[in-house]
Amino acid sequence: MRVFDKEPVCCGVCRREATGIGYMPPGTKGRQPVLWLCEEPQCISLGRGIFHMMPKTLSATEALALQDAGADAGAYLERLGKFNLSELSEKEWTNFLTTILNSYGDNMRKRVTNAIAPF
Repeated sequence: MRVFDKEPVCCGVCRREATGIGYMPPGTKGRQPVLWLCEEPQCISLGRGIFHMMPKTLSATEALALQDAGADAGAYLERLGKFNLSELSEKEWTNFLTTILNSYGDNMRKRVTNAIAPF
């Protein structure tokens, strides 16, 4: 789901913190929303493609990147040998969430860059 905030909040590619960098089609200043981006060079280069991506394709790509992130978080739990989230220490919980967040962004960039079809 494309997010068009009035001011930078979330990156339109990886969902990390957005900065003052954004994309809108040339010549549409004020008539189009801005897709805000983070400072990750790959997110900046993918902004145009995400802005123009068909909603169904974007939603499917996001869902697959989230599944990839879930698999990476599951692998983290396997390495710990813990499967009940209530048993995680505060540090392990933070690492678990960070794994999901970072993996989602990495997988969105990979899927969009490599044009991995969402089906």
